[in-house]
This record gives sequence, structure tokens and C-alpha cells, in this order.
Amino acid sequence: MQTPGEIDIVDDNNPSAEENSSKHTLKRGARWLLIILGAILVVVLILGLVPVSTKDLESDPDPAASYDEAVRRFQEIVAEEEAIVNEAGFSQMMTTGDETEQVYVLVHGTTNSPLQFAELGEILYERGYNVLILRMPHHGLSSHDVGELANLKAEELHTYADNAVDIAAGLGEETTVIGLSGGGAVTSWIAQNRDDVARVLPLSPFFGVPEAPPFLNTFLMNLASRVPSVTFKNPEEPEHDWVYQGEATRGVAEFMRLGRAVFAEADASAPAVNEIHFITTAIDDTADNDYTAELADTWRDSGATVASFEFDEAAGIPHNSVDPAGDPAKKALVYAKILEVLGEAPLQ
Repeated sequence: MQTPGEIDIVDDNNPSAEENSSKHTLKRGARWLLIILGAILVVVLILGLVPVSTKDLESDPDPAASYDEAVRRFQEIVAEEEAIVNEAGFSQMMTTGDETEQVYVLVHGTTNSPLQFAELGEILYERGYNVLILRMPHHGLSSHDVGELANLKAEELHTYADNAVDIAAGLGEETTVIGLSGGGAVTSWIAQNRDDVARVLPLSPFFGVPEAPPFLNTFLMNLASRVPSVTFKNPEEPEHDWVYQGEATRGVAEFMRLGRAVFAEADASAPAVNEIHFITTAIDDTADNDYTAELADTWRDSGATVASFEFDEAAGIPHNSVDPAGDPAKKALVYAKILEVLGEAPLQ
């Protein structure tokens, strides 16, 4: 008991039981937090380091036997699109009404739709060729939401590629495939797998993100193929009916997975298509041109005829070199190069 005049002295070096308990709780909480974070890191490392499968991406050809059958197959695709596709996203077919000597299959890019290639399609159609531009799975939908690509699988892309070549088989005698970006990866898969295609032109094919080392590209592909998709949108990106704004990580990863299948097959065997023309741009900020150069060298070593052309920095050609809203002068350069490669007369 304190007597009058006595003063309580608090010993700061002898904390109360309550303070000790609080510190113990904080330490225990910090320890559990570290354990949880460590467990998450281990899971992330496993998901990113264990390779995703590139099996079950082989071709399963079923070419149309006639012009009428090819048209019927295309009409069935468009009928299925009616309820789900926006007005700018529909598959397109430009035909002369009969088989032509040359058929062109145009494969649009990631997040885009067939309208991306409509201008080039018209140029080729006006020269007397049949042209097919099929919409890729989960693209061009009525929602206009890039989040739709969270549902994309590489298996769907190879089925799409087979369908496009199968329909083209009934539209004419010889098929040429031109594809941009993710469509360039699809076109490369066709080059490796479809011997009923005469030549391919992959334009700025997307196999990996630029300025990231191969190990990191592979890690991100493995991880993004397994975890829930994340959507990135840039508010400064212009809104257009024919293209989704932003990117979905799952969609990017699945195009990369298809590309990995192409590289694996190319290491094991020569491409089915013997004439391959790569066209890239030096200022590409979306697709890593080093991957394209590597695949070109691999195919050359296997005996294929492979040509590579790159627009220099001065040309200022963007990754999406054929965008409907793009600079007409720059698109004219790209179209002129494509026509030159195809052996066609230049634009007037």
C-alpha cells in the first residue's frame, strides 16, 4: 500500500504482462505472415517453372472437297456467330462465285477481329482471288470486353487454324496464309503442320514479349496459363468496334503456348510448308523479333525456303501494321511489300 508522499516509479525496462503478450502476438503474426508469403512464393515458382503442355496441338485436317462445301462450312460458322458477335467482328469471305487459282487466308491478330484484314482482303479480291478471314475464338464478341480472352485455349487456336485451311481447300487450287501478331503465331503453326498450304507470310508473329529474357517469357507463360486471368486496360487506347481494349493475361499466354508448340515441332522436323516469308518491323514494341529470327533459322536449317524482311526504324511501321485506323501511308508500304512477296503487281 502506498503511503502519503510516496511516488509510483514505472520501470520502462520491466514491461507489463499485457505488453509482453502484445509483442508475442505481433511476433507470432509476423511469423505466420512470412510462412504464408513463403508458401505463396513456392506455389508461384512451381506454377511458373513447371512447363505447360504443348501436346494435343497436332493438326487434324479435314479439307473441303468442293467449292460448295467450303461455302456451306463458312455459312455455318457465320450462323453460329449471329447471336454472339458484334457487327464489326464477323468472319468474312470474299468470293468470285467459283474456285480460283489462288486462295488467301488472312488471320487477324490478338484482341482484334476480321475487320483488321478487310482492306488487304479487298485488294486481293479485286485481283480475282477468293479471300477468307475467319474470326478467332473469343474475339469480336458483343461484349467488346478483352476479358473474354480469359477463356481462350491454344487447343482452340489450332482447331481454328485447321478449319481455316480446310475451308480454303475448297475455294481454289493453291492456298496462301497471311497472319499478324497472334495470327502470325497461328500462321506459323500452319506452316509447321499443313502440307496443303503453298506458302505463308507471318507478319510480326507474337511468340514472346520484347525486352524480357527467354527464361522470364517462359516463366510468365507457364504462370499465366494456370492462374486466373488478369485484364489490363489502357484508358488512352482508342476505342474501336473491331478490337478489344487492353490485354488479358490468359489470352497472351495461350498464344505463346501455341508458339512453343511450333518451336518444339520445328526442332524435331521440317515445316510442312516449304515457302515461308517473315515480315517484321524494327520498332515492334509488342512481339519479340528475336524469337522470329530463331524460328526462321531453325526452318532454314531443316531445308525450308525462308525469307526475312524487316522494316527499319525510319519507316515507322507499328506492330499492328494493317490497322483499319492506321496511317494510310505506312499501310501502303506494308501492302506494297506483301504484294511484292506474293509476286503481285504493285498498288496503283
